[in-house]
Amino acid sequence: MSNRFMKGAMILSLSMLLTRILGLLYVIPFQRLVGPSGLALYAYAYVPYSLLVSLSGLGIPGGIAKFISKYNADGEFETSRKIFRIGMLIMILLGFISFFIMWLGAPFIADWAMAGRVDLYNSREDAVMAIRMVSFAMIIIPPMSIFRGFFQGNQDMTPTAISQFIEQVVRIVLIIGGSFLVIRILNGTTQTAVKVSVFAAFVAAVASTWVLYTHWQHKKHRFDALLVSANSFHQQRSTKKLFKELLSYALPFAVLGLSATWFQTIDAMTFNAGMIRAGFDPMLAEELFGIFMTALLKIIMIPVSFSIAFGQPLITEITEKFRVHDADGVRETLTNAVVLTSFITIPAVIGLSMLSNPIFVLLFDSGNAELNAMGGAMFSTGAFIAVVMGLSVITSAIMQGMDRQIKALIFLLGAMAIKLVGNLVLISIFGVHGAILSTILAYAFFLITNYLEIRKMTGIRTRLILKRHVAIFIFTSIMVGSVFLVTRILDLVLDYTTSSGAAALYIIIAGSVGFLVYAGFTIYFDLAKMLFGDRLSFDQLKARLTRKS
Repeated sequence: MSNRFMKGAMILSLSMLLTRILGLLYVIPFQRLVGPSGLALYAYAYVPYSLLVSLSGLGIPGGIAKFISKYNADGEFETSRKIFRIGMLIMILLGFISFFIMWLGAPFIADWAMAGRVDLYNSREDAVMAIRMVSFAMIIIPPMSIFRGFFQGNQDMTPTAISQFIEQVVRIVLIIGGSFLVIRILNGTTQTAVKVSVFAAFVAAVASTWVLYTHWQHKKHRFDALLVSANSFHQQRSTKKLFKELLSYALPFAVLGLSATWFQTIDAMTFNAGMIRAGFDPMLAEELFGIFMTALLKIIMIPVSFSIAFGQPLITEITEKFRVHDADGVRETLTNAVVLTSFITIPAVIGLSMLSNPIFVLLFDSGNAELNAMGGAMFSTGAFIAVVMGLSVITSAIMQGMDRQIKALIFLLGAMAIKLVGNLVLISIFGVHGAILSTILAYAFFLITNYLEIRKMTGIRTRLILKRHVAIFIFTSIMVGSVFLVTRILDLVLDYTTSSGAAALYIIIAGSVGFLVYAGFTIYFDLAKMLFGDRLSFDQLKARLTRKS
């Protein structure tokens, strides 16, 4: 795996990890300000917004990265620049169109998500206004994403990483600050606070766009210098043909890039009705909807963010290796990407599942013991979504890098059908766990079908991948045993349900033991060295510690 790929992945990993942690941390005070019903209103607005952001761009930002990577590899830098200019103009237009669609369609979205019920905490009018408040961000997000696609296509992940971080910081400051001002200072309602919070997406997008534009101005002379040595073949390429090629890359990105949001959209449209059919009180169903759609997703997206970070540079890396027919390089990159994803997500997910109850009490304590128990159980089973979701992100990126995006799109449509049927059947039987199970089944189908196509195209060796997973499973099992013993002892002396401080201490002790055991075994037996290089070899670490002592 190339140093450039690892550098890009590490930059995005760090940025996304910080972004996801911030995204998790802000939910803690936000939930305590607005409660589970406020989280539900937030989800009513944010889920359709996330979906329409992708559809409004037709996947062009993701397609831009692949397009630019391809033509830069052939020395056609002017072709890359030309499509960048065309994409920017189209995204500005589509941003305004999407804003009007979401504004005018807000009543229909609200009716669908709320299952036509009037006996919920939030009213239809509240949901409509929240959706309209977030719709302003649609004007900015599509052109902002073009900048990110351009930088990623040029193997420069830093602007994307910085802009994502700034966007999250600005959004969180406005969400928490605005909610606190409305509720604690102005004595306003939860619904007003949520409306202010969703509008923060617009302000944060403006801040992120400014960061990207500043980077563009700073680095523009470098990109201009490449034009001097550009291959003149671009003069034979018509704008119409280039745009058609871009769409062939881009449209699948619009669908594949938001597989999680497609599944969330299905949840948003079926969850409340399914829970009520299962016999749940409508208000309790809405509270659980808020926890499921907001709190659980924030938790599982922390380990999944590593997969996304590897997936974004993986598309351009695979594209370039395919262009030069480097079959061995493709197989090595694919194998390492899958193993690295499992190395991080598997122990993280199992640890999260084992400590789900104290984690819920610490982060989202509702003050209701029964609701806390439901939330903890939801986290325990829902954590496993991260494994299949993370590996699906990687395999989807690989499929796009190999120009198999149409096949991946077909597989995703099958997964969406499984998710929809699963929700309609399983939520009525198992409640919220039915929604979790249907998500796992849908991602598993998407993952398996993607992998079988990848193996067919590349000859990637399943036995080698499984062999490298053996050590991960062994060390994770040892970690599980150690955490189990520690929690049994802690249960005798520490009641995490009494306060957030007790829950935090419980998690720190048990989590630290699990982390040190897993990290220690992976370093001692050189699994970390195999994945990350000599810097994490046991001998080098021992030598550095000896020198310091």
